[in-house]
Amino acid sequence: DELNERGARRVIAIPLLISSTSEVMRQFEYLLGLRPDGPWQEHAQPVTLRGPVTLTTALDDDPAVAEVLTERAAAISEQPQRESVVLVAHGPVSEEDDARWLGVMERLGQTVHDQGGFRAVVPVTMRDDASDAVRETATRRMRQVVEEQARGGRVLVVPLLLANGGIEQK
Repeated sequence: DELNERGARRVIAIPLLISSTSEVMRQFEYLLGLRPDGPWQEHAQPVTLRGPVTLTTALDDDPAVAEVLTERAAAISEQPQRESVVLVAHGPVSEEDDARWLGVMERLGQTVHDQGGFRAVVPVTMRDDASDAVRETATRRMRQVVEEQARGGRVLVVPLLLANGGIEQK
């Protein structure tokens, strides 16, 4: 309402999210009137805005994200060429979204590998909001990746998250 009152002719919304492949992103699209339905639509209605609305992508595999991840890994690294980095993200609920999210993380991981000189960089998702069975499978996969990488040297677990105090504690 305030934007309309001030005469905004166009709105550009920039989501502060790690991944464009998420239920939250679809909720933003719904709330901004860019899709007819969305997750949690029973709790909120789309806003009414005059003029066009643009929703940009999330951070995804932006070079700045890779730079932050490389810095985080380097801060705990002792010998990068002998260490593997396991990138851990929250992850989405659906299999399709998870595959897309892991694809983005693979690209980030390649950059972290190249910039940091690590032996390997492997992405995993925890899928904490998914069903118990899906979450347990993701947890087993994460543990398996860490165990496999540990056979070749030290493993650094680096969260791919915007803020601390949440899932990384698990």
